[in-house]
Amino acid sequence: MNLWLVLLIISVLFLVLEMFTPTLFFINLSIAAAISAFIAYCGYSGTIITFVFLIVSIAAIGLVRPFLLNKMNSDDKNQSTGLDDKYIGKIAGVIEDVTKTNGRISIYGEEWQAKLKNDDSETCIKTGEQVKIISNDNIIFTVEKLKEN
Repeated sequence: MNLWLVLLIISVLFLVLEMFTPTLFFINLSIAAAISAFIAYCGYSGTIITFVFLIVSIAAIGLVRPFLLNKMNSDDKNQSTGLDDKYIGKIAGVIEDVTKTNGRISIYGEEWQAKLKNDDSETCIKTGEQVKIISNDNIIFTVEKLKEN
């Protein structure tokens, strides 16, 4: 079997391994193996192929992986709940007294955990009152008492 074909199979195996362990580590080795397969296909010696694999692996792990991890983590922070800030600024009804540490609200027929913002002068918002959603921390909304006009 040709060396380039072996390297291409190794590249695919690294891709499969990455799918089962999404660490963004094996994808770099897969890229390095694919590039090495191309170098082998072009007819270069085993020493050059090994050197290319090592250099590309180290470069990808050292440069590309941190970039991908940073990008993935920033996306997780922005979309960790999938709420897309559609509730921020909306009015909700209190269905369980809301304090600075816990409570429950209802909006659009959905129930959510809620708490008062830390600098709020209110100590408790009673069931049946309305609140304005200020922000969310994962699935817990921070709310304030609705200002009456």
